[in-house]
Amino acid sequence: MKKTVTMIMTAVLLATGGTASAADYSRYSSEELGGMRGNMRNASRQERADYRNECMKRGIALSAGERSRPAGNTKQCRPQLIKEGLGLSDSQQKKLQELREKQFASVRTERRDLFSLQQEIRNESLKKHPDNRKIAMLSEKIGRTHATLARIRSDHFQEMATVLNPGQIEKMKTFMENRPMGKSRKMML
Repeated sequence: MKKTVTMIMTAVLLATGGTASAADYSRYSSEELGGMRGNMRNASRQERADYRNECMKRGIALSAGERSRPAGNTKQCRPQLIKEGLGLSDSQQKKLQELREKQFASVRTERRDLFSLQQEIRNESLKKHPDNRKIAMLSEKIGRTHATLARIRSDHFQEMATVLNPGQIEKMKTFMENRPMGKSRKMML
C-alpha cells in the first residue's frame, strides 16, 4: 500500500513538474526536440503549440501525424531544414533551389496528364461494361508517363549530385529515405 501511494505521488509530482517547464522548448537542442516528437501526442494543446512554434522557428519538420494543425508554411521552412541537415553553403542552397524549381516546372505537364489518365481509367473501370481495350491503352499511357517522370527525376538527381559533395549526397539519401510519406506520395487511383 505504501509503495503504491509513493508511486502515485511520484507520478503526480513528475507530471506537475513536467507541465510547468514543458512550455519552454528553447532550452532543448534540435536533436532533443526531434526526439520528443512521439511524446507530443500526449501533451496539452498549449504544450503542442509551444513545441510546434519552437520547431518551426528552428526549421525542424513535423509530419502531419505529429501536429494537430499546420503551424506555418512548411514549404517556407523546408529550405532551411535542408540547408542545416545537409550542411549546405549559401551558394549550394541557392543552386539546389534553382534546380528544384526547374524540376517542378518540367514535370507539371506530365503530372497533370497522369492525373487525367488515372481519372479516365478509374471511370472506365467503374462502368457496368468497361472497355478492356481502352483500359489497356490507358494503362500503357500511364506507364509511359511514369517512365518520363522517372527520367526527369533521375536527371534532377544527377544535377543535384554535381552541386553536393559525397558526404552531403549520403546525408541527402538518408534524409529522403526517412521523410514521412506525404499526400503526394499516396496511391493515386
